[in-house]
Amino acid sequence: MEPWKVILRAGAQGQLEEAFKNHPDLEELILQRLGALKDFPPEKWFDIHHQLKGDAFSSDGQLVKISGEADRKTRIVWVDKINVGRKKP
Repeated sequence: MEPWKVILRAGAQGQLEEAFKNHPDLEELILQRLGALKDFPPEKWFDIHHQLKGDAFSSDGQLVKISGEADRKTRIVWVDKINVGRKKP
């Protein structure tokens, strides 16, 4: 099956760039989590909540927190937030 398209909304793009800058050691982990969204629904790391017009997802309680929504009709995953759950070194 064809992978879903993952799109970062404007705020998430800025958060991603900040996470890479402040936590370069977590870049691979962050990319791994984002890559998991291409096979929506992802099997690990994410909680999926079914809503009327799509699915909301989050990875709360983890070092890398990613949340957003997915539209099954268009097969697009919209990432709203990306946060790293630790302070700068």
